[in-house]
Amino acid sequence: MTEQQATQWLRERDRFLILTHNRPDGDTLGCAVGLCLTLQKLGKTAYILPNPDVTRTYDGYLDFSWAPEDFVPEHVVAVDVPTETMFPEGKQQAYLGKVDLCIDHHPSNTRYARHLCLDTGAAAAGEVVYRICRALTEPDEPIARALYIAISTDCGCFVYSNTTPETHRIAADLLERIDGKPINKHFFQTKSFKELSLEARLMASEEFFEDGKVCIGAITVADKESVGADEGDCEELSSFAAVIEGVQCAATIRELEPGVCKVSLRSDPDYINSNHVCGLMGGGGHPAASGATLSGSTTVEQARSMVYHSIMKILKG
Repeated sequence: MTEQQATQWLRERDRFLILTHNRPDGDTLGCAVGLCLTLQKLGKTAYILPNPDVTRTYDGYLDFSWAPEDFVPEHVVAVDVPTETMFPEGKQQAYLGKVDLCIDHHPSNTRYARHLCLDTGAAAAGEVVYRICRALTEPDEPIARALYIAISTDCGCFVYSNTTPETHRIAADLLERIDGKPINKHFFQTKSFKELSLEARLMASEEFFEDGKVCIGAITVADKESVGADEGDCEELSSFAAVIEGVQCAATIRELEPGVCKVSLRSDPDYINSNHVCGLMGGGGHPAASGATLSGSTTVEQARSMVYHSIMKILKG
């Protein structure tokens, strides 16, 4: 489905429920809020499925219209959700096979929805949602703020390699409608002592391979407990090691709970494809940034071994 077709599809329908992915980032949340507010501005009934993993990072910046428990949608839309296994915690079974439209930018999208609007060249799903919202109505300040958060967080405030000239053009239009300074300050230039403490622990855990081109680090539940941190303090750790000089592939393992580890991989796609590596572990994403969740009583050291062998398998062909 093209963006024009998706726009018309939304225009002709009502009573929407919008899904985000588990452990949500700014892209999926910004897309959901931006699209929800746009549909509501058109006089339609639209809500977002409650997501228990939303962290305090977005408090005061995104206005969530959570669906009431008794809301029965006529149409279900997923944004920035490449696979049904990434539906919010506890909701996977309820929405299997029930998504009418998925708006996404992940090459790893499994095409689970009845209709798919996919642009793998977009820096964020927020770019696709922006064009659809822009075609439906003139974005007001809350809509523009949500879409700016979606796009800017997924391209690291426009410094990641996925950033394109189109990304900047969209951001420029959104910045005509909002004050971007407090958003940029909050999301990209502010760190708590807890976050800095976790970075220090992550740095101490790093192991380097391939003459320093590959590094693998981990944050355990004990690390988080020792500094009084939670998952909200860990959101930016996935890109931390990628800035180390000489590193071209950085893996960060976060122990979510005993036996469950989240792997985040950041790489130079010319060196190694992150999507291919995480695909070996049941995950996926983009060539430069991907992830996977390892469960089944996986310890941190077992996860580290799995990540290492997956990287080596792809690296060595």
